[in-house]
Order: sequence, then C-alpha cells, then structure tokens
Amino acid sequence: MTALTALLQAAREGDAAAAEAVWPHVYPELRRIAHARLRGPGAPSLATEELLHEGFLRLAQAPHAPLADRHHFYALVSRTMRHIVIDHLRRRQAQARGGGWQALGWDTAAVDAAMPEADDTRLLALDAALDALAALEPQLAQVVELRFFGGYTEAEAANALALSERTLRRLWAKARAFLLVQLDDRAD
Repeated sequence: MTALTALLQAAREGDAAAAEAVWPHVYPELRRIAHARLRGPGAPSLATEELLHEGFLRLAQAPHAPLADRHHFYALVSRTMRHIVIDHLRRRQAQARGGGWQALGWDTAAVDAAMPEADDTRLLALDAALDALAALEPQLAQVVELRFFGGYTEAEAANALALSERTLRRLWAKARAFLLVQLDDRAD
C-alpha cells in the first residue's frame, strides 16, 4: 500500500490530519489532469485552478465507496472533472440560448464568432454518447474518461485499470468506434 493510498483511506475514515496531508501529494497530478482537459480546440473557458479546486471540493463533499488505491482516486477525479466540464458547457449553452438575453444589432457575424457553440455541442454530444457507452460497457467508458478527460497516456490508463497496454489499446479502439458511431448518428 502506498503512502497516498494509506492517507486516502485514513481521510475517508475521518482523520482530518490525513485529509490535509493528501492535498500536497495529489496536487501536481490533479493539476496535470485539469490542464490536459482544458487545452486544445473546444476547451471550455475554465481556468486550470478553477477546474482543479472545484473537482477537489466535489470529491471531498460527495459520499463515495472506500477508495481502493491511488488509481481509483485518480479515476474518480477524472470522472468528476468530466462532470464539471459538462456542467459548465451546459450552463454556457443555456446562456447562449437566451439566459443572458441581450438585444442584438444587425451585425450577427460578430456574435456568432464570439460564441463557439459548435465545440460545446460536440463535447455535450460526447458526454451523452459516453453515458450510452457506460450503460453498455462501463470499462470502455472508464478508458475514455481516463484518456480523454483525465489526459492519461496509454501506459498510465493501463496501469490505473490494471490492464496490459495492448488490452487498453484494444478497448480504446473499441470505445472510439462506438463513440464515433454514436456521434455520427446524432449529427444526422
């Protein structure tokens, strides 16, 4: 059992000192996960620290089954960050569809350029497709959460799920194929 796993278990059992000691151990990895999720095209307009701190708060406040180990913890973090990003995108889309209604002038091209809904829509569609995948094959959904939302490499995801890299690549390909079909069906 690693030091982090022991701290996580002690914190879960109510040890306040252990809960405080967890943060310095997990902060660098959590920051890497948050940063990986927020870079690239279509990234939500959240700051890395905002996603990181919101994720940690949600984890601290939510009831969970006992954590098996550090990999279980980081998988839970990836899932929590996914939900935060999706919630943020949904709120942003609600705003774009009239939540923050303003009178518009004749120049709507500037408004369209300022509101990149297409990327939000794709991420929300991905979230719905991922929920469908989780209903059919939860392990495939875990692979996607770790790789896409968690920013894990193949080796890190395989280690977190106790799989060989070859098995993880096969599951990743299967999950991507399912998601592509789901997303293609939604586009039609």
